[in-house]
Amino acid sequence: MAKPILVDNQKKHYYYMDILNIMATMAVLWLHTSEYAFEYKPHDPSWYISLIIQVVFIWAVPIFFMISGANLLNYRDRYDTKTFFKKRMLRVLLPFIFWSFIWYAWNHFVMHQDNWSIKGFINGIEYDTIQPIFWFFYFVIPIYIAMPFLSVLATKANKKVVTYIITLYVIGVGIINYGYMLLQRTPDQMVNNVPLVLSTGVGIFFIGWYLHTFEITKKVRYWLYAGTGLSIIFMILTTIVLSAIRGETVRDVYSVFSIGGFFIPLGIWAWTQHRFDITWQPSAKVATWLRKLSGVSLGVYVIHEFLIMIIEHVFSLSASSWVHLFILPLIVWLLSVIMILILQRIPVVKRLLP
Repeated sequence: MAKPILVDNQKKHYYYMDILNIMATMAVLWLHTSEYAFEYKPHDPSWYISLIIQVVFIWAVPIFFMISGANLLNYRDRYDTKTFFKKRMLRVLLPFIFWSFIWYAWNHFVMHQDNWSIKGFINGIEYDTIQPIFWFFYFVIPIYIAMPFLSVLATKANKKVVTYIITLYVIGVGIINYGYMLLQRTPDQMVNNVPLVLSTGVGIFFIGWYLHTFEITKKVRYWLYAGTGLSIIFMILTTIVLSAIRGETVRDVYSVFSIGGFFIPLGIWAWTQHRFDITWQPSAKVATWLRKLSGVSLGVYVIHEFLIMIIEHVFSLSASSWVHLFILPLIVWLLSVIMILILQRIPVVKRLLP
């Protein structure tokens, strides 16, 4: 099926990952400006359009997970575990706590939602009630904590072990848990007691490492493309049908932790990796901008909801309007990038927007 990519991972810069990072960041904005899909209105064409956008761009966060897996599961090739934790604390944990506090303050002083207290902030951090889109951190941070032993598994010599982990993830999360979710049933005790591959989405991190480490054949790549297309069609149609039956948008159908949510990012990854392979070398100017735009992804992630709220309020923008669905994500992305690039020039602030 695959053979090792014979390239020195320590020296080569993979621009396809920069492109994936930029694409995924933009995809997040498309997701968060098409939330009209959550309001079940089957007689409104905008509901169907927003639903299609939701499904088509559901690969955003899984791509981030895959990039993390590709970059970090082999961290031992570059530095020791102490350095790894130091880097993760500065790049992820510190920004997570800081921006959770900023959002907690925003919710209280601007949105008038939460009581202002240390206990309230701690509870918000503990139960992920401050900013819903920060669920990303609650998955990625535990993976980082487990990385010292996960990285031992992620070696070319352990290819079969990694394949086994990915297979269990697909079966357990993508099929069994997904089936329970669609049937509105609680997963059984046996499924719940397989934590390594079922509880943290670890399979997505391993598949990122796998696709980065081993070169897939043209035939497999086309199968992944087909899986992406079929998954999109399946999730759109199934969401429409189940939503009609239940009288509400059944968002669980297009969950990232589903068989479709697994295959869609694989096709996106395979296409980008093939189109911008290891031989592709952009001009110096393009290379600089790819690194810059890729480097603002986390910053854009934590601030873009501020801009969406402000623009919606100032311009009284309806969530069902075409401007909201198609123009707003581009405007918010551009403004977010400009803001982050400016803020990153400030030494102290730069650490909070790595």
